[in-house]
Amino acid sequence: MLSKRILLLFFFMVAFATITNAQKIIVSGKATGEIAKMLKEIQFFCDGNLQRLAVRKEDKTFAGEVKIKQAQFVEINSGNPKPQAYYLVPNEKITVAIDKPSMNESIIVITNSKAEKLQDVFSTYFKALAEKGINTKARDWQQLLFVNKAPLAYAESKLNAELVKQKAFVATVPNFKRDVLLFMKSFRKFSDIDTMSLATIEANLQEIKKTASDVTALTIPFYKDYLTDLTNAYAARTLEKYGITYDAIKQKHFSQFIAAEAISKYIPDSKTRSYLFSDKLKVELPVNGLKNEAYVNYLYNNSEQFVKDLYQEKIDLLKANKAPDLSTARKKAFNFLLHDSTGKEYRLDDFKGKMLFIDFWASWCAPCKAQIPYQKELEKHYAGKDLIFMSVSLDKSKPAWLKAVKEEDLHGYVLHAEGDFKNPFPKNYAIESIPRYMLIDAEGNIISDNMMKPQNKKEMMAVIDEELYAKSTASILEKHFKAIGANVLLKNSVDLSFRQSVMTMVANGNIQYGYPKNVKFTFKMEESEQMRMMVGKEFFKEMITVLNGDSITTNNPSNSNFKESWVDRMFGLQLFIRKSVYNSAIKFAEENSSGNDSSYVLKLTINGNIEKYFINKKTYLIDKVVLLTSKQDARKGGGYFEAVTQYEDYRNVNGLMIPFKINQSNIIIIKVEKAEVKPIEESAFGN
Repeated sequence: MLSKRILLLFFFMVAFATITNAQKIIVSGKATGEIAKMLKEIQFFCDGNLQRLAVRKEDKTFAGEVKIKQAQFVEINSGNPKPQAYYLVPNEKITVAIDKPSMNESIIVITNSKAEKLQDVFSTYFKALAEKGINTKARDWQQLLFVNKAPLAYAESKLNAELVKQKAFVATVPNFKRDVLLFMKSFRKFSDIDTMSLATIEANLQEIKKTASDVTALTIPFYKDYLTDLTNAYAARTLEKYGITYDAIKQKHFSQFIAAEAISKYIPDSKTRSYLFSDKLKVELPVNGLKNEAYVNYLYNNSEQFVKDLYQEKIDLLKANKAPDLSTARKKAFNFLLHDSTGKEYRLDDFKGKMLFIDFWASWCAPCKAQIPYQKELEKHYAGKDLIFMSVSLDKSKPAWLKAVKEEDLHGYVLHAEGDFKNPFPKNYAIESIPRYMLIDAEGNIISDNMMKPQNKKEMMAVIDEELYAKSTASILEKHFKAIGANVLLKNSVDLSFRQSVMTMVANGNIQYGYPKNVKFTFKMEESEQMRMMVGKEFFKEMITVLNGDSITTNNPSNSNFKESWVDRMFGLQLFIRKSVYNSAIKFAEENSSGNDSSYVLKLTINGNIEKYFINKKTYLIDKVVLLTSKQDARKGGGYFEAVTQYEDYRNVNGLMIPFKINQSNIIIIKVEKAEVKPIEESAFGN
C-alpha cells in the first residue's frame, strides 16, 4: 500500500515539474515606422498554435511569453499578408524590433545571439539567390526560378557549405539542420511543380506521406506553399488525364475538391491537414458562401475542432441566409453506294465540293423521328449553302421506308441502305444503333462519324459553321488587314503610351513595337501616400520587359511568359501579327451561327488558348476579343477562364488604325494617351 502511495506521489511530482518547466521564449520588443500606429498585436505561430502579444497603444511596445515545445521556424506576423519565419529555440530571451514602413512590409530584427546566428546561416540561401539576380523583395520573384533553376543550385551549394562550416554550432540545435534540408528540398520541388507529370506528383505525395512531418513543418519557409501547390497540381493533372475542363473562375471548387481529397490521402498529420483546409475555407466562404456546399462540408467535417470553431459562426450565418441553388487528322470517308426511291445510285464522289450531313434512321425508330423536326430547322437555316442533308434509311422493308418518308414529309436526298445494318456503309463505322449522325467535309473526309443530335442546335451549328465558312476567312482577313493599315507596320514602328486603371489603382505604360518581334514594354503603378503605406515602395518600381526576337529580358517576374503573351498587348493589331509573324491558322468561329449580323467571328488556337476576334462587318476593325485559356496554372488547380476585351474610339495614326479605349472584362480600363507611328532605333530593343 505504501509503495502505491509513493508511486502516485512520484507521478504527481513529475507532472508538476513538467507544468512548471514548460518551455517558452521570453519576448520583448517595439514597433516603429509609419504604419506602427495601426498594429494592435504581434502574432507568433509555432507548434501548430497561434499566440498573440498585445502592442501597447502608448509606446508601441510589446512583451510576454511564447510557449514552444521544440526548436523550430516560428512565423512572426506583424500585419503582413505573408508572415516571416525565424528559427527560435526554447528557453531563450529575444528582443524583436519591427520597422513597419507599409502594410505589406515589416523589417524584423531579432536580438539574441543564438537566434541571430541561426538566421545568418539560413539567410545564406537567399543572399546567394540575390548574387544571381533574384530579388526576393520583387513581386512574384519565385516565377523566375520556375523557368531557370541555375540560381537554386548555387544557393543550395552555398547553404550546404555554410552548414558544414558551422557544423559544431548547428549540432547544438538538432532540429535546425533537418528543417533547413527539408526547406531546400521542398523549395526546389516547389519550383518544379509546373513541369511535373501526374506520376511525378503522386511520387512526391507518397514521399510526403512516408516521411510524415508533423505540424511544425508548416512554418518551414515555402513548405506549406509546396504542399498546397503540389495538391492543386495533382487535381489539375488528374482532370487533364480524364479530359475534364471547367471554368477556373466560376468552378474553382471543382479542382479544389480533388486537391482537398489529396491532402486527406497523403498528409497523415491531422493538424497539418486542418490548417490547409482552413486556408481553403478562408478563400471559399467570402467568395462563394455555400454555393459549393458539398466542398465546404468536406473541408469543415474533415478538420479539427479549432478550424470548426473558427468558421462555425460564419457557416451558420450563411446557412440561415442561403439562396436557392439557381484535332486529329481527317480520314477519307467510306465511298458508299446508296439508292433513292427510283433506284438511282449515289456515291460519295457525287457530292464532292459540298459538305454532307447524314442521318441514319429507320421507320421503326421513334428517337430518330423525334429528331426530324430539329433537322428540318437546320435544313431551312442552311438552305442555299454548300451543305447537303441526307437521310439514309436502315429499314429492311422498302415499303415501310417509303411510307415513313411520306408521313414525315422528307425531301431532298432520301436514300436507302440495302441490307440495313449489314450494309457496307454503316458496317464500316460499326453502327449498331440509331439515330446516328455523320458529317463529311467538301473533300470527302470525315469530320465526325458520331455527331451530336440535331436538337443540340447551337453545338451542331458551331461545328458546321467552322467548316462551312472556312473559305471566307481569307477575304475577311484581307479586308481587316487593309482596314487597320497593316502594311504600315512593315515599314515603321509603333510607340503607344497609355493609362490603365483598375478601380482606384492607376498605372502608366508604354509599348514600343518594331516588326516582327521587337517589343519594349514599360509599366509603372502611380504612387500615392495611402497606397505606398499599404503595399510598400517596391510595388511602385518601374517594370521593363524587352523582347528581341526570341530573347527576353525583364525585371518583372510576372512577365516570365512574355514570349507567349506579348501579342495580346498590341491592341487591335493582334490578328495581323498572329497571321503574319506566327502564321496562325484562322477559322470561322461558332458564333457566326448566332444570327449576329454586326460581326464576323474568327477563331484561332495558339499556345493552348482559343482566341475569338469579332470583326465589324462595316469597318472590318476588331470590336472585341474573347480569350478562352485552358492553360491555367496547375498550381491553382488548372481549368480555363474567359476574358473579354472590347475596343472603342479607333483613330487613324499615320495610316494605322489604333483603338484609344480598351475595356478588359469591365475590370481594367486602358486609355491610349499618345500614339506615334515612327522609326524606332534598334538599340531600344537591346541591340
